[in-house]
Amino acid sequence: MSTPSSKPVYQLSPDAVLEQAHSTPTGLTSAEANARLSQNGTNTLTVLKGESWVRKYLRQYQDWMILLLLASGATAAYLGDLRTAIVLGALVLFNTAIGFFQEYRAEKTMQALEKLVQPLAEVYRDGALTEIESRDLVVGDVIRMTEGDSIPADARLIELTAFSTNDFALTGESDPTYKFIQEIDGTVPVANRHNLAYMGTTVAIGEAYGVVVATGMNTELGRIANLSQSAPRGESPLQRELRHIATYVTYGVAFLSIILLFVAEQIHLPFKDALLFAVGFASSLVPQGLPAEVNTSLAQAAGKLSRARALVKKLSAVETLGSTQIICTDKTGTLTKNEMTVVSALIGGIPYSVAGTGYEPAGNIAADSESPLTPEDVREFFKVGLLASNAKVVAPDATSAKWYCLGDPTEGALVTVAVKAGLPLEGLDGKVHEIRELPFDSSRKRMTSLRQLATDRVSAFIKGAPEAVLERATHIQDGRVVRPITDEDRKAFLEAHTARANEALRNIAFATRALPEDVAMNGDVDAIESGLTLVGMVSMIDPLREAVPEAMQAAHRAHIKVNIVTGDFAPTALAIARQAGLAPEGKELTVISGEQLAGMSDAAVLQQTVMGGTIFSRVSPEDKMRIVELVRKAGHVIAVTGDGINDAPALKRADIGVAMGVTGTDVAKQASEVVLLDDSFSTLVSAIREGRTIFANIRKGVLSAFTSNMAELFVNMSSLILAAVISAPLAINVLQILAIDLLAEFFPIAALGWDKEQGELMRQAPRSTKEHILNFKSIMDLLWCGVVMGGLAIANYLLFYSRHGVDPSQATEALIYSATTMTYTTVVICQFVSIIQRRSINGFFDRYQFSNKYFWSAMALSMTIVLSIAYVPAVSYFFKSGPLGWIDWLYILAAAAIFLAVREVQRLIVKGMKKPVVETI
Repeated sequence: MSTPSSKPVYQLSPDAVLEQAHSTPTGLTSAEANARLSQNGTNTLTVLKGESWVRKYLRQYQDWMILLLLASGATAAYLGDLRTAIVLGALVLFNTAIGFFQEYRAEKTMQALEKLVQPLAEVYRDGALTEIESRDLVVGDVIRMTEGDSIPADARLIELTAFSTNDFALTGESDPTYKFIQEIDGTVPVANRHNLAYMGTTVAIGEAYGVVVATGMNTELGRIANLSQSAPRGESPLQRELRHIATYVTYGVAFLSIILLFVAEQIHLPFKDALLFAVGFASSLVPQGLPAEVNTSLAQAAGKLSRARALVKKLSAVETLGSTQIICTDKTGTLTKNEMTVVSALIGGIPYSVAGTGYEPAGNIAADSESPLTPEDVREFFKVGLLASNAKVVAPDATSAKWYCLGDPTEGALVTVAVKAGLPLEGLDGKVHEIRELPFDSSRKRMTSLRQLATDRVSAFIKGAPEAVLERATHIQDGRVVRPITDEDRKAFLEAHTARANEALRNIAFATRALPEDVAMNGDVDAIESGLTLVGMVSMIDPLREAVPEAMQAAHRAHIKVNIVTGDFAPTALAIARQAGLAPEGKELTVISGEQLAGMSDAAVLQQTVMGGTIFSRVSPEDKMRIVELVRKAGHVIAVTGDGINDAPALKRADIGVAMGVTGTDVAKQASEVVLLDDSFSTLVSAIREGRTIFANIRKGVLSAFTSNMAELFVNMSSLILAAVISAPLAINVLQILAIDLLAEFFPIAALGWDKEQGELMRQAPRSTKEHILNFKSIMDLLWCGVVMGGLAIANYLLFYSRHGVDPSQATEALIYSATTMTYTTVVICQFVSIIQRRSINGFFDRYQFSNKYFWSAMALSMTIVLSIAYVPAVSYFFKSGPLGWIDWLYILAAAAIFLAVREVQRLIVKGMKKPVVETI
């Protein structure tokens, strides 16, 4: 933030900032404020214009398959075949509606950002402190901020008292940021501009006055909002795969249809019949029900994930999870709980361990070895921290499902551990009156509370940075004895502090002092904070989530590379990474700071990210975006997790953005595609497993759908030859082809989405984005299946006429209808066999076939539809079908048995040709 003619405001003194803003310590006049408001606009976040719902819907027609179906329907309507045209038109509307309703999401990111700005602000106008709507703030206003307030605009601090803010949502730093008013030399990143308070953050403790230096979209929050809005959302791997399939199918259909239309003309087929044949041929190649089948599978998987605490906002995100190759995870709130917790203490030189996590006051406090201290001694120690803290911990209520902290999270941890030691939850303020407080500041690094314990005596309770408390100590508590402190004591205490700090523990030292009442009331800070008795130290950390190490190991086994991208400090992130097992055993962790990242080439950044086990610390939203962009451009599928405002741009740009549902900001949730309702990294890994399973099921569905299409293609081509050679009617009509794709096979293929994992999916490498479902191998297999299945159907079609002793060219309409039904039913029953056979890697005869009850219900429903088309008069009339006799069904079942035998022999041959895989460890 800077003004046109100056250095950034954090490099200026308070007086210089006021002068530059043409303001005073008592603010602006109302007239001047109104003039600036009219000139520069309100202090609000502008919503970028989104795509209209009409354009969103029309964009669904960019799909080649949809266009091909439209063309086929229009042709059928032109030729007078209204039934076919109606079915094709309804199919187009159905598929486009599914796509539209899945993609149509109002862009709520900006509205969520606006919720972070409090509606009212305390501001000086005309020399008096008053309350106004925060939207009416202008640059130059002087505002007052107190504990619990949400900061309404970016402000340069000019006066403060023990002031700190929770900047976690903006910078990713877990601890409150202590502020000061002095100018800063040189250029520093946002997280280190400690003389600024930012819109959207909150006040942890203290009070401050600041001059507004930026409003609305010019604030840091507005800049990130703009970055988030402008970040494009790319196609998911599944969308790219379906587009790949649609493109090649469309080209193939168009090319072959034109050729066959020409051939039909050459054999003197009437033009209308030739066009209808082309429509039928096009329909035979297009898997009309595939989009609906895929979306149905994704929807049920999304429901399963929701029950497993992962909310999927966009269906294609389910499969994208399974394709994930790289995870860039936030630290605070994702790997950790975002709840400061005291885990150990040094009481009178004796180490203690503290159980329990978070702000719930449950957990034991036990000495690590034999201790002379009594429970009362331990309570007296923790009383120091309790009496030197102003935070409160609150039991679960309507606003939170778990215990939470009001105030400074560090002080909340001290209150919690004091209650664990046996002190009252409501504190001691009513029993031990505070007569004076010396607030914490960044120069002293200490905070002192003066309490009246007796009529003539005041006790000082001090907490602060270990080195800052130690330098004022003259005595030390050794066990139950207080004695003068020695150089050896100082050295041992500092060594204990260093050892804990190297484990990313935040250490707070405690000290006490008895004071005469006159010194307590009138003495200065130096007089009071001297001659202290050092009683010990507590060590706290934002604890790792319990399930993270196991989930991290599962990610390693699945060949997924994991990195930490955080706004927090490197030592803290490194310690958490080690606890979490970020790098596989035997691999070293790499730490890269934001400053180092800025000097690295794109190739070097990409290499570190793709390798995994890298910690990017103190990074900005732009840094996160850069990492995501590099990985995506290199063709890797990347998932990004986060919960803060600063995470939103990267969440939106990633292949899969994963937000935390409990601790996450509304901004992060709106920018993401998946929300973890329990904030657990292990839930993300479970979602990846489900994603891999659903892709395996979609692959089975796609190949199954194209199997029948290849059979229909063979039947149509054979029909053309038969029409040319023996003047036989077409072996199957357009409506029957549509009935195969939309009615007979739709439900079983959609039910494949409920299939469970088969094989060791989470021990395989993520699928390559260059690997397609329709590749040379799968296309050859589909063609072979089409020849066998279609050949059996044509054989049954001709045998039907033979059994009835009728020349196909002389058959009646009723006999033709039954003959085409014979073709249709043979394809359908063989397709049922094909779907079952493709379900399991072990083929048709496998116990896995009984693992999905929905599949067999779907098969029963489909069989009912097949019988209805053959035997229900109204239905058979619509589809131009006819009844079949029991002899006909024997031929159909024989064809299905032949098809199954061919497929099973083929599977065994392919299995025998595969080389055994030897795993190396």
